[in-house]
Amino acid sequence: MTFASLEFGCLLGFCLSLYYFLPARGRTLLMLLASYVFYCYWKPLYALLILASTVLDYTMALLIPRLETRRGKRMALLTSIAGNLGMLGYFKYTNFAIDSLRSLLGPLGSNLPGPVELILPIGISFYTFQTLSYTIDVYRGDQEPEHDFLLVALYVSFFPQLVAGPIERARELMPQLKAKHAFTWLNIEEGARLILWGLVKKLVVSDRISLAAYPHFLDPGRATTGELAFAAAGMFVVVYLDFSSYSDVAKGTAQLFGVKLTQNFRYPHAAGNIAEYWRRWHISMSTWVRDYVHRPMGGFRPRNLWFDSRTTLVTMALVGLWHGASWTFVVWGIANGMSLILYRVWRIYVLRRFKGNPFLATPAWSLLSWLTTNFIRIAISVLFFSPTFASALVFYRRLYLEPTLAGFEEPYVWVGFALCNLFWLFHYAQSRWDYGAKVDAMHPLLRATGYTLLFYVLLFGAVDKAEQFIYYQF
Repeated sequence: MTFASLEFGCLLGFCLSLYYFLPARGRTLLMLLASYVFYCYWKPLYALLILASTVLDYTMALLIPRLETRRGKRMALLTSIAGNLGMLGYFKYTNFAIDSLRSLLGPLGSNLPGPVELILPIGISFYTFQTLSYTIDVYRGDQEPEHDFLLVALYVSFFPQLVAGPIERARELMPQLKAKHAFTWLNIEEGARLILWGLVKKLVVSDRISLAAYPHFLDPGRATTGELAFAAAGMFVVVYLDFSSYSDVAKGTAQLFGVKLTQNFRYPHAAGNIAEYWRRWHISMSTWVRDYVHRPMGGFRPRNLWFDSRTTLVTMALVGLWHGASWTFVVWGIANGMSLILYRVWRIYVLRRFKGNPFLATPAWSLLSWLTTNFIRIAISVLFFSPTFASALVFYRRLYLEPTLAGFEEPYVWVGFALCNLFWLFHYAQSRWDYGAKVDAMHPLLRATGYTLLFYVLLFGAVDKAEQFIYYQF
C-alpha cells in the first residue's frame, strides 16, 4: 500500500472517521491495527519482523534499568543491537555478502551457495533504526522505558512514517502517541495541505521528470551528452522531490491525528556548501548517524583532521551501505565523505586566509559556492542511480571525458532543464521566505481557491501510473 493509492485513502478515511470519537486506549488500538494493516498489504508474513523487533526492544528496554551491573546492561543492549541488525543484515545484505565473497575468492569460491530467494521487507532500514534508538536511549539514560507494550508497538509501526521515515526518537513521538489530541480544523487543514502538496510534487513533477531521465542510467552508452546531462541533473532533483513528497504526506497524515513529525528537509538544494547540504538533507537520518555512529567513534575533533577524516569516511561508507546492498552505494557514501573532508580542508586552509575579504560576502560568491556544491552533488549522485559500476563508468566517461553538443537540441531535454531550473528558483525562494506563514495569514476563501487549484493540477496533471517512492527500496 502506498500513499498514492485508493487503498491508502480508504484506510486513512476509516481511521479519521473513528479516531476522535474514541478514548485514548481505543485510539492506540485503532492506529496500531491500521499500521499493521498498512504494512501487511505488501507481505503479511513480514509483519512478524516488526513484531519481533518490537518485542525484543520492549523487553531489553525494561530489563536494562533492572540490571545492577554495567556489564549486564551492556549485554542487554548488545542483544537488542545484534537482534535488530541480524534481521536487517539477513534480509538486506545476505546476497550482497555472498556475491562479494565470490568475487573476492574467484575460483576458490565456486562452491559458495547461490543467491538466496529473499524479498526485502519494505522500510526495514527505517524501523530498525527507530527501534534501536529507543533501546540505546534507555541504556544511556536519555529515555525512561515504556511499560505499555501497545504504545511501544505503535511507536515502531506508526504507519504515516513507517516505510521511509522520518526516523523518530521515542522521547519525541511516544508522548504524542500517548496524548489524547483534541479535534481541530487547523490540524485537518494543515495536514490535508501537506498531503495535497506532497502528492503534487510526486505525481505531477517528480515522476514526470523521472520517466524521462532515469532510463538513461540503465544504458548510458546509447545516450547523447545532452540526455546524460539532463539525466544527472534531473534525477538529482527527483530524489529530493520524491523523498520530500513522502515526508510531506507522512507529516500531513500524522497531523490529521494531532501528531507532529520531525522536519526531515530544510531546503537542501539552497545549501552553499557540502557540509550545509548534509545538515539540511534527510535530517532525521543524519542526526541518527551523528548520535549513534559518529559520536561513539569519537565524534568531531576539529583540531585533529586525520582522525576526523577517518571517522567521516567510515560513517559515510556506512550511510552508503544503509542505502543499499551494493558497492556502488558504498562508494557513493565514501565519495560523499571525501567531499566533506575536502570542504573542511578548503575551509580551514584556504577560506580562513581570506577571512574578511568583501568578495566572500557578495551574491557572486554565494552563487559560485552554490553552483560548485550542486555540481559536486550531481556528479556523486550518478553512483546513486547507476545499477552497476560499469554503467556508472560509462556514464562518467561519456558525460565528462567525451562530451559533445549532441542531444541538447532535443525538446524534452530543454523542457527538462527548464523544469529543474524552475525548481531551483522556487526552492531558493522557499528557503528565504516562509510561505507557510503567508498562506496561513490569507483569507480562508483565498486558501480554499489555492487548494482547489492544486487539486485540479493533481487531477489533470498527474502521471498515469505512480512510480514507487525511491526510498521504499531502502
